[in-house]
Amino acid sequence: MKYIKIFLIITLLLILIGFIAMKYFSEELPQGQSGTEADKVANLILTAVNKPAFDSINYLRWEFFRPGQKYFWDKENNDVIIKWAENEVHMDLNTQQARCLANGEVQTGASHDKLKQKAWSNWCNDSFWMIAPFKLFDTGTTRELVTTDKGQGLKVTYVSGGVTPGDSYLWSYDENYRPTGWKMWTQILPIDGLYTSWANWEDHGGAMLSTAHTIAGKEMLMKEVKAGQHWSEFGYKKNPFTLNK
Repeated sequence: MKYIKIFLIITLLLILIGFIAMKYFSEELPQGQSGTEADKVANLILTAVNKPAFDSINYLRWEFFRPGQKYFWDKENNDVIIKWAENEVHMDLNTQQARCLANGEVQTGASHDKLKQKAWSNWCNDSFWMIAPFKLFDTGTTRELVTTDKGQGLKVTYVSGGVTPGDSYLWSYDENYRPTGWKMWTQILPIDGLYTSWANWEDHGGAMLSTAHTIAGKEMLMKEVKAGQHWSEFGYKKNPFTLNK
């Protein structure tokens, strides 16, 4: 009984310390000014990353920095193939209809639903880390110019969409308006205002994509990033997206 009490006291102390640490390191969500100037900066960022080139890409592949999360996106038709561990999900992103496989076997019922939900949640998070600079004017977004101690930043809030609506991101950018990083106020992170760099920009089909991020001293890499205009450019002998239909 004595050891149980000691364990409970230690657990409560750790929870309290964690709570205090989160409050200490967290920042209040800054308020800014919306309107024409904020939209102008957003458009300059889109120019810096070449959104017209991104829009013209038909296919995009990458591996997310969480190990094993692989994506092959048919942008033209908005279908995606998501692979992790022994799982493979083919999803129509417009309707979220999906075909789910585990160890090559088609899943049904609760197993299907679980894989589908996991794939959708992963897609919303992992694709955002890949293409967020191109989503500044998505439906349900607001934009504000914010003055910080390091200069001006662009705060983008996603009022709707995804799986955690209401998240805000404060972009920093260089003199050419290419993003250098962002601070995040999200439901999923325990610390508000956490900074992550956006670096190692690569040209893929003319579009600029960031493939390296550093958060709290840890570098996270996007791997196997490739853009193309036809699925055959990715080593397939036949269209892999026919499984979606």
